[in-house]
Amino acid sequence: MHTFCHNCLSSYILSKCKTKESPVGFPCPLCRRFVPAPSFSVEIEKWTELIPVNGIAKVLSENVNKFCDACTRADEEIEATDWCESCSELLCASCVKYHKRNAICKNHVLISLATFDKVSENQSLESAEVFCQNHSNKVEFLCVDHKELCCTRCVSTTHRKCNQIDDIVEAAENLRKLEKLNFLSKEISKYDETLVKAKSEGRNTVKYIDDTADKIKQESTELRDKIVNHIDALLENLLSELAQSVKQSKDQVEKFVDDISDRHILMTQYLQTLKDTCTTQAPPSIVVFYYFKIIREFKHVTKSSPSRLRLSLHSDVSKDLTRVLEVEKFSDIQTEPHLVPLCGIDFANTRMELIGELNGSEGGVTGGCFLENGDIVLAYRDSNRMLQYNKLELKRERNMEWIPRDVVCQSPSLLFISKNKPHTKGCVEKFDMEKFAFIEDKFLETNIVYSLAISSGFVYAACSDSIVKFDSEGNIVKRYEVKKRTTSVAINKSDEIISSNCTTNYVTVMNDSGEKLHSYFHKKLKYPYGLDVNFSGNIFVVGSDSNNIHILSPKAELLKIFDIESPKCIKFKENSYVCFVGSEKKTTKLYKFLEDM
Repeated sequence: MHTFCHNCLSSYILSKCKTKESPVGFPCPLCRRFVPAPSFSVEIEKWTELIPVNGIAKVLSENVNKFCDACTRADEEIEATDWCESCSELLCASCVKYHKRNAICKNHVLISLATFDKVSENQSLESAEVFCQNHSNKVEFLCVDHKELCCTRCVSTTHRKCNQIDDIVEAAENLRKLEKLNFLSKEISKYDETLVKAKSEGRNTVKYIDDTADKIKQESTELRDKIVNHIDALLENLLSELAQSVKQSKDQVEKFVDDISDRHILMTQYLQTLKDTCTTQAPPSIVVFYYFKIIREFKHVTKSSPSRLRLSLHSDVSKDLTRVLEVEKFSDIQTEPHLVPLCGIDFANTRMELIGELNGSEGGVTGGCFLENGDIVLAYRDSNRMLQYNKLELKRERNMEWIPRDVVCQSPSLLFISKNKPHTKGCVEKFDMEKFAFIEDKFLETNIVYSLAISSGFVYAACSDSIVKFDSEGNIVKRYEVKKRTTSVAINKSDEIISSNCTTNYVTVMNDSGEKLHSYFHKKLKYPYGLDVNFSGNIFVVGSDSNNIHILSPKAELLKIFDIESPKCIKFKENSYVCFVGSEKKTTKLYKFLEDM
């Protein structure tokens, strides 16, 4: 055991535990050995107050001279050699001798000051003693009523009215004989295996985060290089096209200029000829000849004059490249944490606590699901409606021509709904939650479709005499033959298929190949119309005619039966103990399973 300053230890505990969700202890600041929390019922700020005070260290720090307390009371100053744990006093060698001889204090624990800092480290369970927290006396009894250790004083005061007080030796023997210590060890070992697995999963998650981050970085870098190379290639093509376009344009302009130049030279010649005929004494015939010749040619030239050439050279490359500059930030990095309880509860020792009721869903709810945002969607068979609830309040509803049977959620915006026409046929249809409308894409049209389940991107439909597995586009992947009147289906994390039959009253578990693994039958289970499986693999079956819910292990072994009037379906929220139970006659209710302590 190591000794620390109260304030320093308090600051240290806060620094180690304040960021943890539910701290259970802290490592020793000196040796790093884990120290369990002194209490799980108080805030971590108060832990230090509950940690035992090192009496010797406290006295030695306050008593600089380390004189014997007994001798000091007699006005004598004699250096102490030992510390009495029971009396919390320093004693000199003489007082130690008389202390051991006295019948009252002969059993007191004495610690030599020379070795007191090593006593706690070397103390074994065989030599350790437990003292009463209230009276500092040696513990001698166990109050069975309060499960508290007591000294003789506690038994005669605080626990005098308790029904069962056992001798501490007898209590220890009972624990050994009844193998309660071994049982507790097994429970702790089982939980420790869960912790080791969770720790391994945590490390794997860290590795996954690093690997995914590296992958995103690599993909982003490679894509950037591709974009740069692509832009370079586009720019090279652009410059090549620009050079070619410039050459063609310049050639065209030069041809125009040459043509204009020829005409300009011709006009110059015409002007010179006319000038010569006016200034010289040319014969009349020459004057008339050139006049009419020039006027004919001039008319021809003016009529055949080329169009004035105006070229504009432009490109949208700047706009295209500017769009890249307009991107101020790439899409956000998104993390989607999914919290899963560390260990499952013992459903053989649970209770169903009512959270609330979904008003407006009185009777005839045969299916539904939880959305990712916590909303609930119900298939309301009796009124041909689909209902959406938010925090127990009806948010939206949709009237339907066909009878809805069940609903599963593929994504926040897309549902699959099974529905039937009375005594004719059934189908599965997609439903857009954003538009709150059906997508015109019916598939799996068959005689009748009951319950739906979804796992690993595939949808499973209970179709009375078969269970059909299909992808999100409606393509049938596999068909499992089952007995007629199979109305429910659920898929666990091992992709095992759980179904129930309303004629045989059997619950069956089979693998993806259709091989039967487990089955369940009970005389108190009648007309098991609906079922579901939770995150830990436990199976929950509603007995519509037997008015109960059967909780089964992943191997279809009975754990507990709850009495519920006319249940029709049960659906669990992902990674949670919260579920809703639809009823044939009553309002749909929201429950949470809690373990009885």
